[in-house]
Formats: sequence, structure tokens, C-alpha cells
Amino acid sequence: MSRTTSRVASDRLAWSHLALLPLAILWLLPIALLLNGALRTSTADIFSLSPSGLTLENLIAVWRETDLLRMFVNSTVVTIASVVAVVVLGSLAGFGLAFYRFRGSGIVLLILLSGIMLAPAAIIVPLYELILDLGMLNTYGALVGPYTALGLAASVLLYRNAFLALPNELREAASLDGAGSFRIYLRMYLPLARTATVTIAILQALASWNDYILALLFMTDGKHETVQLAFIAFQGQYFSSLPKQFAVMAIVMLPVLIIFLVAQRAFVSGLSAGAIK
Repeated sequence: MSRTTSRVASDRLAWSHLALLPLAILWLLPIALLLNGALRTSTADIFSLSPSGLTLENLIAVWRETDLLRMFVNSTVVTIASVVAVVVLGSLAGFGLAFYRFRGSGIVLLILLSGIMLAPAAIIVPLYELILDLGMLNTYGALVGPYTALGLAASVLLYRNAFLALPNELREAASLDGAGSFRIYLRMYLPLARTATVTIAILQALASWNDYILALLFMTDGKHETVQLAFIAFQGQYFSSLPKQFAVMAIVMLPVLIIFLVAQRAFVSGLSAGAIK
């Protein structure tokens, strides 16, 4: 009986992988075409599938001829700052909502759920006026603040559900030993919720690194542009060279692609563990 059940499960898994294969190809094809085009020297060869003629010449040239390094530094600073802020604030708020009941806690959860559905485009005008009034244009804070606010709702909900999934006996035993709430959070619950932390960090890093609209609006001084603005900054410079345009796109895309590939198991596990109950 167990062999039959195991075979059925194995067959189902094989069929599901087979069904997902076209979707995987659909997602991977644009990335493959982009990388292939970036490694070609001629515009006429960007869609060639021949392995001959592949070179890193465009990637090296683009890196030397442009300000991509400065843009990378700006994007890295903004991304790391927003990830740290979302993890710290989200985990603290999630811990409080998970274990401390207060009047209006249900309303707070509804507000958080609404916040997940909030698109940056819906608040661009008031957000721009706020950043302008605060004198934060062309500063890292002009991006870190909005990125943190937009990512906080999902972070709180994921942490809340990750904490609720842990045995309540842990908190009770720690309380009996004299540990305070902050110590329980910092020493016990936060380390045990590392899969949620990885998931939230990846989601926030992707959102911050890939943002274009807010960076375009708030970084206009020529010193604080992020990598997503490289497409506009170098469009004229490489107008006649599609391989070099592809090279810029590839350089911008590679860091987040590598991070996701390295941490994909923890990412999927964190999403499953933090699912809303």
C-alpha cells in the first residue's frame, strides 16, 4: 500500500513539474536573450544562438565608460537601509500584534492588509509634496522612507504569522525564567523566524532595487541616481548599440538575480510559513 501511495505521489510530482516546464521556459527566455545580447559585439548578432562570438567586451566597456559604480553604490545604500528598517520595524510590530491584545488590534490588521494593496502610483502626488516640504529631495532618505513605509505592511503580517506558528510554550517558559518581552523577542523569536526574515529581506530588496518611479522623481541632482535610472542616463550614449544597452540591463539585473537564486529555498519556505491563517 505504501509503495502504491509513494508511486502515485511521485507520478503527481513528475506531472506537476512537466506542467510547469513551459512556464519556466517563458520566464527564463527573456533573461537568456538579454544575457545573449549583452555578450554579442554586433547588433545583427544579438539573437544569434551560436556560442562563437560571445565576449565580455560590452560589459567591461559599459562599466568603464559610465557612472554605473556610483549608481550601484546609491542603490546599495538605499536597498540595505530599507531592508534593515523593514526587518527591524516589521518584526517588532509583528511580535506585538501576535502576543499582545489591545483595543483596535483587529483594525490595525485590516489597515495592514489594505496597505499591501496600496500602489506607489496612487500616492505619488502627496508623497512628492511631503518630501519637498521636508527638504529631502536628492537625499537617501527620500527613497528609504517611502520604501520602508510601502514594505512594512507585508513585513508585519509575515512576521506576525511566523511568530504565531512557533510554540507558545517558548514564551511562557522564558517569562517564568524572568525574561522580558524584548529579550524574548530578540533572543528567541527573531532567530527562530529566520526564514521569514530571509523572505522579507528578499522581497524588500527586490522592491527597492527595481523601483524606477520614485527614484526618477526624487533623485534629480545627478549625484544620487540609482541603477534603474541608468536606462535613461545612457540611452542617448548607447542609442546605436543594442548590445551595450543589453549590457547595462544585464549588469543592473545580475545582483538581484544572484541573490534570489542563492536564497530561493529560504524564500519559498518563508512565504509558506508566513501564509495568512
